[in-house]
Amino acid sequence: MRSRIAELEYGGKDKKRITEEDIRRIYIEETGKNPPKNIVLYHSDDFKSPDSLDSGFDGTIIHFYDIENGINESYTITRGSENKEKNDSTPLDWIYNAMGIYTGVNQSQFDSAVQFDSKVTREINKMIDKEIKLMRNKNVKIDLKDVDLIKYGIGHSLGGNLIQMLHISVGNFKDVYAINDAPPSAYQLATIDRKFRKSIEEEFNIDSSSIDQIYTIPPKDLKAFAESYYKEQGKNIHHLTNEEDMLFAASELRGFLDLGSRTMLDSNPNFESIRERIANLSDEDLYEMQKFLVKYAPAYKAGGYDGLIKAMTGIDLVLLQDLKDEWEGFSITDNPVDTLDSAWETMKKFDEMAVSLRDFIEQLPVLAENIPVILSIFTDLTSEEISVIEGELAGMESDVIEIRSMITDLMSMSTMEDLLTLNPFTFFENIKDIKEQFEAIDSKINGLKDRFDKIFAAIDRAKLDFGAAVEGHSLQQVSNALAKKGRRYEGGNLILYKTGADGKKIEVNLSSSVRIYQRGMDSYEDREESLKRYQAAYDAVFLDDFETRKRHLLSQIQDMETNPRAFRSVFNLEDSEISSIQVHEHIPPLPPAFADRMEEAVHHFQYQFDKGRRLVTSIKTSIEKMFNEEKDIAAIFELR
Repeated sequence: MRSRIAELEYGGKDKKRITEEDIRRIYIEETGKNPPKNIVLYHSDDFKSPDSLDSGFDGTIIHFYDIENGINESYTITRGSENKEKNDSTPLDWIYNAMGIYTGVNQSQFDSAVQFDSKVTREINKMIDKEIKLMRNKNVKIDLKDVDLIKYGIGHSLGGNLIQMLHISVGNFKDVYAINDAPPSAYQLATIDRKFRKSIEEEFNIDSSSIDQIYTIPPKDLKAFAESYYKEQGKNIHHLTNEEDMLFAASELRGFLDLGSRTMLDSNPNFESIRERIANLSDEDLYEMQKFLVKYAPAYKAGGYDGLIKAMTGIDLVLLQDLKDEWEGFSITDNPVDTLDSAWETMKKFDEMAVSLRDFIEQLPVLAENIPVILSIFTDLTSEEISVIEGELAGMESDVIEIRSMITDLMSMSTMEDLLTLNPFTFFENIKDIKEQFEAIDSKINGLKDRFDKIFAAIDRAKLDFGAAVEGHSLQQVSNALAKKGRRYEGGNLILYKTGADGKKIEVNLSSSVRIYQRGMDSYEDREESLKRYQAAYDAVFLDDFETRKRHLLSQIQDMETNPRAFRSVFNLEDSEISSIQVHEHIPPLPPAFADRMEEAVHHFQYQFDKGRRLVTSIKTSIEKMFNEEKDIAAIFELR
């Protein structure tokens, strides 16, 4: 159930939020019982400051409460890594995995998680205090000890790291459940926990003014010290881990801690973990990669993805986009001033780019030196493929040198003052030459992009072989590994399956079937209520109105007969008195058609409703009959 609810946090393709209906459905499907009376959801998006930089953190807190029955529990779910962030192609979470966890330099998502959990906890406690006051006003006796908030944590992937860090640093969760988690690292904790960092400095006799010295400590010694230091805080952390999970394999990297208990799953018996391959990497290589990441973590923290790329390569992505916009907007017009302004703006952007490319040339050797280690850890590239990538990086260097030379030539072709002194014919000839140089540079830049594309294509091909480790990381794989016999999960739905008498596999989407059943029954109930309202309206307009008019008429007749003198003026009698009035009335009843037609209509519709209910109910009964070993099916169909 925890795994399935954590999977909801990702929201699927439409990125929808977790809803109370989702929680109730999964609770019922997994327990066959009604969930607690009240469920309130708090989403991290609602607690973010609109002017703050997006750290990439996302999460939900689910609050179950029923004060009368002593239930007051919250579940903080921290979302894991995603390939793409909302409204952006920047993979903030995966970069944070490297920068925040492995190097310990960036703690932005952790800070966001702490703030979110703290704000919601205060809000929950205020709301519960109000509920208690209301119940006491109704003379309901409440033992405050029974309604103290009990907090639990759930996290997957990066979310598993964040929820563990929250528990270790704040310590306010009764239990924490980390599913295929990115483990906390000693480097990460040294940044966040000052007391721990001071203990490291004293234990290993390192300079307190230089955090970089922590990376020189033998990783096994640092790991042992950190696990001993946090043993007590970590005892209530429960790991649920797929053997195939790529992050479990990556936990062999230097500095990662193993706290609490661990339950292992094998969701793919045909795939061996890549853990051994990572374990065989030399600590020297891992240390060099760590130093490489540490160097650029501040740039990522300050400028996000664009800042990281600029720091690593010298290429300013924002500048490139500006240059592309300028280039696409450039055209030779009949107005020399407009043409000159457009050309000059584009030339200035190219000149800025020349400076950026100079930085790229300087950074390229560092990138080329470290990329084989990075790729060997996170992909399945062969040595030949790595050689191709290294060749493309070397080719980039010559391309960039040529582009810089072309930009220099462009800037020396003419100054703005020179162009302004030319006659119109010469002016447009020179502008034409400048435009041709623009096109030549643009073509060269596209060639540089092609080299990047070749590198990414090679990495993408390697990811196909790496797919089992990636798939093993998913929550759906975890849920399926934990599923009862005859059950599996797909797209958040519960699927029942069995082998029929003919040997063929039968599958039923139970979640979808329950939705059809409940919505179908609700639909017929709504229609029946509508029919009752229509029948009541018909009775009021015709049958009841007829009886009302009839009673009113008979009342008037009785009044005339009992008070004849009061009606003297009605008969225009001058010298006579009225002693009595007798009315001989005849009030024919409504034609039988009035009642018969409505009765026929009601009977017709009621027959259709009953027929529809039987059809919808047959879905339920046939599934119950087919999967009679599933004892909770009847409850799953009926509970809400």
